[in-house]
Amino acid sequence: MPSFTLTTRVVLHKDDARKQPHPTDAKEYDTLHAEMHSRGYRRFYVNKDKEKLKLPPGEYTIDLDADDGVAARTAAMGKAKAAATIATSEKRFSVLVTGGDNIRGHQLEAVTKDPDA
Repeated sequence: MPSFTLTTRVVLHKDDARKQPHPTDAKEYDTLHAEMHSRGYRRFYVNKDKEKLKLPPGEYTIDLDADDGVAARTAAMGKAKAAATIATSEKRFSVLVTGGDNIRGHQLEAVTKDPDA
């Protein structure tokens, strides 16, 4: 079974509409970090020189064995959603998982045009 390294970004919000993010030093993030760690996520990655490099706030990596990239992203998403729900609530977070040759999101804002154009 192949192994996949995935990167997951979690943003915790103060409201159900997900318009007001918590600051990264909020106590909810302490809970998130502990919950993500218990599910196999790390807040660092190891580069080619074997250095451990800390990721930006709210970003995590995980190595998962799966049949394919879709299964790996699905498993990573499930772990992140469970951790974020404990840290805040079922509606007050958004998640982005990348790796396995694609991307997957949960509760991200839909846009009709490039917000930076």
